[in-house]
Amino acid sequence: MADVGAHERELAMEALDAHRRAGRLEREEHANRCAAASRAGSRSQLDALFRDLPEPHPAYPSGAPAAPSPVPSGPPAAPDLPELVAPTGAAVARHAGMISMLTPVAAALLFAVSGGRFPWVFLLVPIVIAAVAFVSHRHQQ
Repeated sequence: MADVGAHERELAMEALDAHRRAGRLEREEHANRCAAASRAGSRSQLDALFRDLPEPHPAYPSGAPAAPSPVPSGPPAAPDLPELVAPTGAAVARHAGMISMLTPVAAALLFAVSGGRFPWVFLLVPIVIAAVAFVSHRHQQ
């Protein structure tokens, strides 16, 4: 029974994400399997998560058995959550370019439709772009 490290767990969760995107796993089942993958201590426990699923399965590195996860020093890090747990940050990150491009257009339209009575809408442009950049950067970390 080979011990698994964080890398093998991440590979398993990436494969589970692919099955979720393909529609083979419902949201709750995906979350349960990802949680089980994050707690798995052996390859057999990870392999059990894929017994009823077709390819893709995790592509574990070949060669020597996986090294155990390093013991963290300091305060515990926030867990890596699947994209489905934080859909807002993921959606904003995915569409950041389009949101940033359309914000000035929306401000100009609002200005034109209001007959020029609300010139402050142009102040929203840098605020919206900064908020999008912040959320996108935070999600990518």
